Amino acid sequence: MNLGIRQLETFRLFARTQSVTETARLMRVSQPAVSQTLKELEAQLGFALFVRSNGRTRLTIEANNVLPDVERLFAQMATLRGKAEELKDMRAGALSIASVPSFTARILPTALGAFRAERSQVRLRLEVYTASDVVRQIRQEYCDIGFAFMPLDEAGVAVQPLLRMSMVCLVPVGHPLASKSIITAGDLENETIIVHGAQTTPGFVLRESLRTEVESFQILTTNQSVASLHMVQCGMGIAFAHPLVLPFDPLGQVVAVPYERDVPLTFAMLYSRNRPVSRLVLQFEAILRKSITAFCHELNGKGLTCEVLV
Repeated sequence: MNLGIRQLETFRLFARTQSVTETARLMRVSQPAVSQTLKELEAQLGFALFVRSNGRTRLTIEANNVLPDVERLFAQMATLRGKAEELKDMRAGALSIASVPSFTARILPTALGAFRAERSQVRLRLEVYTASDVVRQIRQEYCDIGFAFMPLDEAGVAVQPLLRMSMVCLVPVGHPLASKSIITAGDLENETIIVHGAQTTPGFVLRESLRTEVESFQILTTNQSVASLHMVQCGMGIAFAHPLVLPFDPLGQVVAVPYERDVPLTFAMLYSRNRPVSRLVLQFEAILRKSITAFCHELNGKGLTCEVLV
């Protein structure tokens, strides 16, 4: 059996009108064309669709039995067309994101809010991981896009640099170094210094950039920038961290001061090399760019280094 949509549409209209003439008018075809289509459908189905009695046409019992299924088919087709139009216009669909914690303080939520305002029917999912787990989520295609620091060397994962910034010294408010415009290695001689562990990207970059200084510091280590910020807030020491964590200090308990030597960090968007970038991702990236630009302008206004790369 090879039923055609045109045949079923003709039967559906005929069932409603009970008239070949009216069906032909609605379909903008000739009456013989409608009659021929109905005969072909009857041959496909193996039973008659209508009978004539006393000058009137009525559906057979078999036709009435299949009619609800035909109606459901056309309802599903209408739903499919509507969904296709939504996806075409990027009003619907789904976007899943994996991110390191520090990117969820301001930039990412701001961008997601603006994106949702434009695409309210898109299903959003945001999950927070360590950098290595973000990479794994993208490599295994559990998430559409991810956010983490470079460098990354992972087969199957493509990288789009978003912004470049310099690590800063986080100092408790009221500390003698909080009023300085630049902190030097000499300023930190008698301080407890909080740094990322060498297994993290910021920790690796810090040690590569400040190998001599880091070896001389009295060090506490952590694997998360947010944790280092909280330790500074509690007066445990001075932290080397990136500026993305600053929105986690809404009460202004910490001051970010540039260090005398530049420790550059590049933050990037990750996606799988094994599948094309969706239109939704491109739309979100355009909105994200605005959020990143606003954040960098804010940091630059405070004398901190931040550069947009997209």
